Amino acid sequence: MLEATIKPNWPEDFKRIIDITYRFSSGWRRVHNPITGHDVADDLTTTEFAMAMLAARSWTNQEIAEYLNISINTVKSHISEAMKKLNVENRKDLKQYMLR
Repeated sequence: MLEATIKPNWPEDFKRIIDITYRFSSGWRRVHNPITGHDVADDLTTTEFAMAMLAARSWTNQEIAEYLNISINTVKSHISEAMKKLNVENRKDLKQYMLR
C-alpha cells in the first residue's frame, strides 16, 4: 500500500526509503547461528526475517498483524515460509534458531 502511494508520486523519496531500509536490515539481519555457521538471514527475505524475529520473541500472530497493520493470514504465511526455509517445525525451535 505504501509503495502504491509513494512510488508514483515521489519516486526519489521512495528510492531513498528503500535504500535506507535495506541498509538497516542488512546490518540488523546479520544474526549468526553457531549450529549451522550461517547468518540467520541467508535465506530469508527482510519481511520473513522481521516476522520470524518477532515470533521468536513470543509475539503472537495477532500482535504482529496489528503492529504491522497487515492480515493475520499474511503473518502466518511469512512465518511459515521462514520456518520452512530454516528447517524448523515450531515456534520453540524458531526461537532457539533465531535467538542463539
